[in-house]
Amino acid sequence: MRITDAQPSVSGAGEDAVTLVHGSGATARIMRHGAHVVSWVDAAGQERLYLSSRARYGPGEAIRGGIPVIFPQFATGPLPKHGFLRTRRWSLVANLGDSASFRITDDDETRTLWPHRYTAELSVELAEMLTVSLLIRNSGDSTFSFTAALHNYFAVADVQQAAVEGLSGLVYVDKVADGTRCVEEDAELRVRGETDRIYLAGPRQVAISSALGSSSTVIGADGFGDWVVWNPWRELSLSLADMEPDDYMDMLCVEAARISDPVVLAPGATWTGTEVIGAT
Repeated sequence: MRITDAQPSVSGAGEDAVTLVHGSGATARIMRHGAHVVSWVDAAGQERLYLSSRARYGPGEAIRGGIPVIFPQFATGPLPKHGFLRTRRWSLVANLGDSASFRITDDDETRTLWPHRYTAELSVELAEMLTVSLLIRNSGDSTFSFTAALHNYFAVADVQQAAVEGLSGLVYVDKVADGTRCVEEDAELRVRGETDRIYLAGPRQVAISSALGSSSTVIGADGFGDWVVWNPWRELSLSLADMEPDDYMDMLCVEAARISDPVVLAPGATWTGTEVIGAT
């Protein structure tokens, strides 16, 4: 089903999407599929997230754009790519009009893939900024470890004019160059081709300058530690059925992530990763 087929809902837990509204004029929309934020319109009326016009959702499908929830595996490995939370239906547990929370737990299918009991909760709070928090609880009787991310797809007017600030001097893993480790020498990261980098032990805040016109998108994170920057560029975009070939010019992923230092969670313990996104 295409994203546009789902009708937003402010009150019903049985609907496919929830729309939040703040007194500032800002809005946000979250799908129950993946607890996936697919829209954030700031107080000035500007959509700050990229969502592919070809995006689809349904059992086993990941929505292209917005803010996918990544757990318990980042990228590829023994589990489905980026884990399984982004392709499953969550329960809406609270909706206060300008905030909402969603929950999902393990089941027979997930335990076949990953033999652990967990509870995941995603909370979205809308104000002049957008706050997204992911909580993971170990509901079982054995310790487990995981990696996680909030895979932000941000809208940009022209990815070649935008720049990511705050990464200078950091070590990064260049996945386009077969995992080579490099040091970011530039004061600003500018994208000029396919980019897929994991910046290790980064700052708590980065920004995309000139994201939309003269405005910037600022992302603060707590509990994550790493940053991922991704843009498929033209050749890879052509291979993505759920993305228009030229859309790579209109988006840039800057993701709060926990990759280099996986979370180790004892029975009954919880971990929370939070990001706060603003426009300047």
